[in-house]
Amino acid sequence: MEGIDEMYNIERQQKILEIIMEKKCVSVHTLAEKTFTSESTVRRDLKLLEGAGRIRRTFGGAVLEETLTKEVPYLLRKSQNNSAKKEIARQASRCISNGKIIFLDASTTVSYLVPFLCKFQDLTIITNSPQTSVMLGQSGIKNYCTGGLLLENSLAYIGRQAEDFVSHINADLMFFSSRGISEDGVITDSSMEESHLRNAMMAHARKRYFMCDASKIGKTYLYTLCSCHEIDGIFSDGRLP
Repeated sequence: MEGIDEMYNIERQQKILEIIMEKKCVSVHTLAEKTFTSESTVRRDLKLLEGAGRIRRTFGGAVLEETLTKEVPYLLRKSQNNSAKKEIARQASRCISNGKIIFLDASTTVSYLVPFLCKFQDLTIITNSPQTSVMLGQSGIKNYCTGGLLLENSLAYIGRQAEDFVSHINADLMFFSSRGISEDGVITDSSMEESHLRNAMMAHARKRYFMCDASKIGKTYLYTLCSCHEIDGIFSDGRLP
């Protein structure tokens, strides 16, 4: 019973995070109603979430911690830790062979894979990144871009159209990144929309690989993508959890 209770607690806390993410500022009373639990239980959950740096408690409620939703523009992220990202991409490329169908997400870390793909033949790439799609095209690599709603800062296509496109693909491999991996191996991100699309890719890929530089290790953000036990490998330049 203890394991079941713990699972329910995690699901409830995730639901609370989603509500705060949507509303930005929510009362304890509203959270209790929406999660069908007591206000005292909600207060305990909020204390835990604040301790993890995910929200900030206020008198009678909670607000979203601003730093968790602040997206760094794509071009700035692209230039950060670039030598580490190149090495991570080089390592990840060892999983690839000729003729594979591959999902690449819109992260800057994954975009560093593109130069290493040129040595393979008959690859088919599916990505939700217009930047990555252009790079692939300039390298003569066959690729499809999902389309959908374009997020301004991350330059990633998201939404139902992108998810529907992905759902019709049977991929051999998926390479993805996110904003953080916690000390206990939980991979998280601050973008709900990008998390949904990555989950769709994961559901339609035979093997899934996470790429992250050392700056992301030990970090936890709002939305849980998966546990490291649910994927096939991690490539990083840092000491992993």
